[in-house]
Amino acid sequence: MSLDHWYIYGAGGLGIETMDILQSAIRRGLQKPHHCAFIVDHPTATEVLGFPVVAVGDHVPGAKVTIAVGEPFARKALLEKVEGLGLVLQSIFSPDAFISEYAEIADGVIVAPHVSIQATAKIGRNVAVNTASILGHDIVVGENCVVSSMVNLGGGTQVGTLSYLGMGALVKERVQIGHSSIVGMGSVVHIDIPDEVIALGNPARVVRRNEDKKVFK
Repeated sequence: MSLDHWYIYGAGGLGIETMDILQSAIRRGLQKPHHCAFIVDHPTATEVLGFPVVAVGDHVPGAKVTIAVGEPFARKALLEKVEGLGLVLQSIFSPDAFISEYAEIADGVIVAPHVSIQATAKIGRNVAVNTASILGHDIVVGENCVVSSMVNLGGGTQVGTLSYLGMGALVKERVQIGHSSIVGMGSVVHIDIPDEVIALGNPARVVRRNEDKKVFK
């Protein structure tokens, strides 16, 4: 077993961004893993960004892992998978993010550069918070969510598990977004959004059910 190995699960766009965040933390002395690599189910390359790409099954047991895929339901499936593989779920925080010491952040969370997470915010396991997003005081983000770049969550906002917030979405304070829902890019949310729907626009309105549970078609 080795906690000196650290895998980024996924070698796509979010994967390379997450590896870059990890390397930034290492360079500044905030993290010191011995060996970094990508891990994927079916490798199509031997390395990405100069780091090895390892197939599931060839990994080091007991290593750290951070899940870096942008689909909430895929994140959930991979979380269940890595737990079965005996890997240790680990968060990665950019040195250029602000995270209040009074915030509560669970394992496996990615916090990208220029994110601001305010006091008493609560972030569940395996959440990805992308570049320059603002998460206000007392917000709650459930497990396996994806918060895209430049999202702004007003104080007291609650986001249910497995939901996806598109780039630049604005959510009014104390609004609740249900589980397994998608809020589209640039949407402005003034009212509560129910479970398992897709909401778009300014003001955001429900346009249909989120039947296939996929963001990227």
